[in-house]
Amino acid sequence: MVLSSLVFLVFAPQARKGKCVSQVYGRAMSARGVAEDDSNSMTARLIGRVRENLEVFIAPAAGFSVNCLSPLSKCAKLRYLDLSLIHEPLSLKSIIKSIRSMKWLTTFRSPLSMRITQEPSSAKWPPSLESLQLSGTIETPMETFHWPENMTQLCLKNCQNLSLENMTNLLSNPQLDAKLKRLTISTYNRGLQPECIHLIPAFLPGLLFLSIPGDLVQDTFFSMLEYQRTSLALEVLEFGHTHTGERLHFHMQSLIDLLDSRLPYLRAVGFHTMYGEYPDLDDALLERAEELGEEQMQVSDETGEFDVGTYYFD
Repeated sequence: MVLSSLVFLVFAPQARKGKCVSQVYGRAMSARGVAEDDSNSMTARLIGRVRENLEVFIAPAAGFSVNCLSPLSKCAKLRYLDLSLIHEPLSLKSIIKSIRSMKWLTTFRSPLSMRITQEPSSAKWPPSLESLQLSGTIETPMETFHWPENMTQLCLKNCQNLSLENMTNLLSNPQLDAKLKRLTISTYNRGLQPECIHLIPAFLPGLLFLSIPGDLVQDTFFSMLEYQRTSLALEVLEFGHTHTGERLHFHMQSLIDLLDSRLPYLRAVGFHTMYGEYPDLDDALLERAEELGEEQMQVSDETGEFDVGTYYFD
């Protein structure tokens, strides 16, 4: 079997004629045609060659194993690390050991089959890590899980056992309530139930952005908001795609009725194109924004890219 592609993005301050490939700004290095049997060692060698200037690394689906973590740990300038395509099972312990010294790393996407175990608090994540995509199998009580200290964005995708129990434990972790501003829950998670989604506002009222599978949202989600003691800080709500159907299971009026009470800061609502368009909600959002005026409309740095109204995405 032959790898279709193996690409490294290499960034350096300057590009000078005659320098090696690892020192050329914006140069992509491809290893197409590498046999699968040799690809792990080839990947490790290539990482070693470009480690001094590597800032962005997206690992291939094949050709990356635990042996590649050692040279990867020497890439001190990494800012973006994506291991989400890797199928080989890797432990959280080995991952943290490899990336903990990457002081510039701000975004990390974990492997598909990672074993999510509890590590001692001394096994710290990279200090600048803000955005984490977590995948794999949960093997520890998530209410005491040690999240990255400065994490503000979390995406749960390809989790193999995101059951109601695990989701409840995860959401009840006080570290998330204190720091998390953006939460994305992909439809590509096993074990998700509507009840998992209904819990989110109660545990994380300070979220500014929330993206959830549209088919898991019911009228109960909005009726439960009426009984919360405080209003939500939520500014953007997004209904992502699903594989169970092309319709939403709640009445749009249930959302509109909360705009002046429990959702006072909500200014943008996104829908996957599979659900169609919702002009009544768009009108309601625009009318309220006009009534409030620009001075009273809350726009946080974390959601500044979203305009008032509804938006649609594929």
